[in-house]
Amino acid sequence: MSNHRLALAGMVVVCLVPAATAQPIATDRLSAVMIATDRGDALPVFAEKLVVDIDGQHARADLMQTFSNGLSQQIEGHYQLQPGQGSHVDGFAYWNGEQKIVGEVFEKGTAERVYTEVTTRRRDPAILEQTGEGLYGFKVFPIAPGEHKRVEIAWSKWLERRDHSVEFRAPISSRNAEIIVTLAGPIKNLTSATHVLGVEKLDTGVRVRATGPAKDGEIELRWDVDEPAWTPDAYVQPPAAANTEGWFVVALAAPQLPATAAMPKDVTIVIDRSGSMAEDQKMTFAKRAAAKLIDMLDPRDRVNVIAFSDEVDPLFAAPHPVDAAARGQAKAFVDRLLAGGGTDLALALQTAVHSQAKPEAGRPRIVVFLTDGESDAPKAVAVDTSDLRLFTLGVGTDVNKALLEKLSAEKRGRFVYVERATEIEGDVARLGSAIAHPLLVDVSVDVEGAVASRMYPRTLPDLFAEDELRVAGRYKGTGSMTFTIRGKLEGKPVVYKRVIDTAHPHAWTAQLWAQARVDHLLEQLELSPTNQTELHDEVIDLALAYNFVTPYTAFLAVPATELDASSAQTLAQGRARKRDAIAQQSADGHVGGEVIAINGKAPAIDPSSTSQGVTISDDYTRNVPAGRTFEAGLSRDTAKPNRVADTDGDDESAATGEQVHRHGCAGCASTGGDGVMSLILIGLVALKLRRRSAR
Repeated sequence: MSNHRLALAGMVVVCLVPAATAQPIATDRLSAVMIATDRGDALPVFAEKLVVDIDGQHARADLMQTFSNGLSQQIEGHYQLQPGQGSHVDGFAYWNGEQKIVGEVFEKGTAERVYTEVTTRRRDPAILEQTGEGLYGFKVFPIAPGEHKRVEIAWSKWLERRDHSVEFRAPISSRNAEIIVTLAGPIKNLTSATHVLGVEKLDTGVRVRATGPAKDGEIELRWDVDEPAWTPDAYVQPPAAANTEGWFVVALAAPQLPATAAMPKDVTIVIDRSGSMAEDQKMTFAKRAAAKLIDMLDPRDRVNVIAFSDEVDPLFAAPHPVDAAARGQAKAFVDRLLAGGGTDLALALQTAVHSQAKPEAGRPRIVVFLTDGESDAPKAVAVDTSDLRLFTLGVGTDVNKALLEKLSAEKRGRFVYVERATEIEGDVARLGSAIAHPLLVDVSVDVEGAVASRMYPRTLPDLFAEDELRVAGRYKGTGSMTFTIRGKLEGKPVVYKRVIDTAHPHAWTAQLWAQARVDHLLEQLELSPTNQTELHDEVIDLALAYNFVTPYTAFLAVPATELDASSAQTLAQGRARKRDAIAQQSADGHVGGEVIAINGKAPAIDPSSTSQGVTISDDYTRNVPAGRTFEAGLSRDTAKPNRVADTDGDDESAATGEQVHRHGCAGCASTGGDGVMSLILIGLVALKLRRRSAR
């Protein structure tokens, strides 16, 4: 059994940062466009097709677009994709005439070296990279006059659920795009604000063909999940072999509550007024956001406002009851603020904590933090924020994303991105509505029937009205599994259970877990000055085996005929790195999953490969399908320590099949394993060392 424990906490941080990963409270714009690099013009779309498979709340989209070069000269095209916050690109291809050039995931440096070597000879490879938070791009050269350049790109995403409602959005460019969406699961009330829907009922759900004029360059679908409130959803992907680990995802959505259910709370609004806030009207929007939040406070609440730069200026010594006078004073204080000075986030945190009133039962203590600046991360993380709730909301380009995510995660809150400063008021309104209704606190997740490990997030947040909890993890075991979510609802213990038969697999759970693990590692890379090499290498290993783009990996698509001796050698070394990464995980006993192609049948894996138990044919390596490839598990050997030491105090009993995560720990690998498996592992490791010594 696995268990995450958390205590009631209460601090909200609202920060200003750039759009990126999906969060429960956020808006973002979508786009998929090819730009003529020298001219800056968008190329017209000649043909477009979007195929989407939605399994429960997991969506996988495959977008095929053909762009037309109507110019009289040869051009370079720059393709830009913004598929929505929380999306992960995991497939890529383009066409040279009738030849499809399929991308492979490589370590980013390898992909860039091959791309540079080939393009210097005026050839036409393509490299797809993550160019920003939630933004991907690649360049294609040349595109001849009158040529129709076809590209294909695929991404996956978990769709956040609010109460019973789920939304799917994807970018499209043409009003005549062919759109096919298959939805599996208990759905009802399917609608679209952008398209006319033709719905075909299936045994497992529905298939939708969307027609009619698109609105704002996207398709939007909404539907309700047809199940009672407080019903957990769980999905598993069994391990590929005995004594290896599988994957699981469990989620719980909170229902909507009436406004009368709001709890009285203490709210301290902390506003960054450092010099950088004067840029791009960030100070203006931050002040408007703070005023909006003050207006939303209930008369039963208490309020305080603290301004900070490299100094701190509080309005009150402690939060005051929200009567007309206090509300007016708070708004006037905010309105007078001017930007200037440095940024000391740790000092602001300390002041916010010390200014709180004494804890009262049933009265959350909340701090709302607005900042766009960098700060001393270790110093800020070290601040004891006591039992405050912490949320983060962001717009801008200078914020320390990893720091704010860590602070909010450890204090059971949320880190929310706002793509444009002009949208901050709406997001603050949604945030204010959510924090007024804390529902499930002291949350834990137990897994019975299997030994669970490496569960993310490592610390479970409180669950608010129309909010959702999602946990991804690894497990070892067979047969049915019972997922139990415990917490306190209105001060009373509650238990929600879901029993899952592992005979019904969901292959995407493997990649979703890997993405959660990578997000955790990237956060550690931002905050930890130690273990940088090991953290960096594990991010690459995960992305190579699970086939998705990260800041350290990229898709490279290059015709074999365009390679000279040097670039061919670089590519071969990159493929060897990929094989070794997967082989190492196979030696640890955790590679599994399946190969899935977007179009047609997935290629077979060559069993004759000598890559330490991982079998990859040369043909497959050269032509990885433009979609899911290895959805492979990458936990470390059960007899070896993790690459990243977990010191959270996990206790695990192999005898009882139970793992207890104390203080929110979810990162410790499982232990145990029989003698046969140990001998196999020893043999595989010895083989690997022998292969390396022969190089």
